[in-house]
Amino acid sequence: MKTDTQGNEPEITLSALSNLAFCALVALSIARQDGVAGTPLAEHLFLVRWLATAQKQKRFPKCVAIDIAHLLEQGRQKGPASKLREKLQSLWQSCTAPLTMQSDLFRLTYVTEKLREQGWKNFTMDNKSWKDERFPASCPPNGFYTEENALHAAYSDDGRLTSPLVLRIVGDVDLLLSLMEQCAISADLIERGELFHQVVLSPSPQ
Repeated sequence: MKTDTQGNEPEITLSALSNLAFCALVALSIARQDGVAGTPLAEHLFLVRWLATAQKQKRFPKCVAIDIAHLLEQGRQKGPASKLREKLQSLWQSCTAPLTMQSDLFRLTYVTEKLREQGWKNFTMDNKSWKDERFPASCPPNGFYTEENALHAAYSDDGRLTSPLVLRIVGDVDLLLSLMEQCAISADLIERGELFHQVVLSPSPQ
């Protein structure tokens, strides 16, 4: 099982995300001027190296570690087709847009940060732990869980929810549902259980 680290306030996360994108784009611009990133392939390799270094040296707050890891994963798996520069530009622009205009994944991250402010924790589980319904020995009073592979498969590269995603909730599920509604996320309670509740997130109508 993998555990997310406790994050900061949503406003701090937005600031950190915009700073991450800004620093990466400035570094790329300087690299272009120096003749280091003059072709699409060279640009891609530069950004992958830059992100890997930022991750290794922990240059940015923990609240954006998952975003750096996601960009790195896309860059390494898809090569130049991952369009890292475009993703960073989009990230920079999105940090100044209203919440309701943000991507599905961004809004879920926002809800996660809001819950963390109130003492919640969130976890990703590997497939075996998910099937076995295994929870941490010191399960928090309030928290939610996702299956790692399902989480990655449910969202497109641009952060759009493309298939239903099931969450397992421990604690105050009504608070989670209320925050989801406030952030324009389609979330329905499908099961109330003694060990945990289950909520499904559904894609927005096109």
